[in-house]
Amino acid sequence: MDMLMNARGATPEEKQRGIAAAKEVLDRAGMTAEEAAEGSFAVEGWDDMGFPPDQEPSEDEYAAADVWWAASDAAIKACCEGWSDDKRSQVGGLQLLRDPETQLADRTTALARMRAIIQAEDGQGEFTDDRVFLLALAATADMPDSTKARELVTAVTIAYTPLACAGFHPEEPIEPKRQAVLDAIDALEAGSAPRH
Repeated sequence: MDMLMNARGATPEEKQRGIAAAKEVLDRAGMTAEEAAEGSFAVEGWDDMGFPPDQEPSEDEYAAADVWWAASDAAIKACCEGWSDDKRSQVGGLQLLRDPETQLADRTTALARMRAIIQAEDGQGEFTDDRVFLLALAATADMPDSTKARELVTAVTIAYTPLACAGFHPEEPIEPKRQAVLDAIDALEAGSAPRH
């Protein structure tokens, strides 16, 4: 599987139905998910840059983007059949599956891996480890409340940034930064616990 259905509250069967619908669109277009998504990234990146004329995407990139968007629309329609408009509005659509071990981690594994990354972080890198964000998403994937899930994920990533970039501020102790992230992970664990 090279795609992931971002559909909070969907059953595995509904998500699989969405992926199947997306694959049909991609197959009809003779494109892989990666090719179509790259077109979408190019168009969205150009938009983010403010539409500089010398960096406009090619016609092939526009065509690929159209295929990706059509595949995502088909996936949402198939996955969310019979859903209320409110529930459907929380669906993100398709994403590329680049790191299955991280993106598809179950809640327990995601929490454990986040904590291990934080314990090993020395703060000497120039960039944050995007696995922390992806694992936080995985840990909250089954939460029905997308707003609360987003708040929990954001809290972890905001707390993680000063730890990851601690090397830029060597005069500041690193351990309080590490503890702040671990506290945010604890809050994410408590807030994402299944309700019975």
